[in-house]
Amino acid sequence: MSSLFSCLIDIVLLRRGPQDLPAGRSVLLACMTFYVLIAALSLNIGRTPDHPTAILVLAAALPLVLVWLVLRLRRRANRWEQTLSALFGTSALLSLITLPFNFDTSGEPSAPVIIISLLVFFWSFVVDGHIWRHALDTSFAAGLAVAMLLFVISFSIISSLAGPL
Repeated sequence: MSSLFSCLIDIVLLRRGPQDLPAGRSVLLACMTFYVLIAALSLNIGRTPDHPTAILVLAAALPLVLVWLVLRLRRRANRWEQTLSALFGTSALLSLITLPFNFDTSGEPSAPVIIISLLVFFWSFVVDGHIWRHALDTSFAAGLAVAMLLFVISFSIISSLAGPL
């Protein structure tokens, strides 16, 4: 398990790619479980959205379908498990970084909290673009475009089905 965690940290730091993760459903299940636990904790701290369970289910289910569709279109469906494992695992790690900032319910967040949260948010796009670059054998710009497009699609679906975030 520590080698999985180490590999995910290296992906977040752009030193490795999703192909460096072990293939298999157990790794995917571990990364997805880690992601769901961190997301559930994050959704229940501070201002709770109207339908946190629906948001959580959609946030976990949408990548399963969207990643498969993108990889299938590019004839790389065999990379589904490792790509998903990397996306779920790195998202969980980055969410873990911002989790302490969610505990402050005293009102408006301070400037440093906003800056750190924005940096982590934008870095998550860089990491996702890096993952997609490797998964699709394409340029970083194309990987980043895929990451941003999938974010917009997911955000739109979740917002329309589960209410505002």
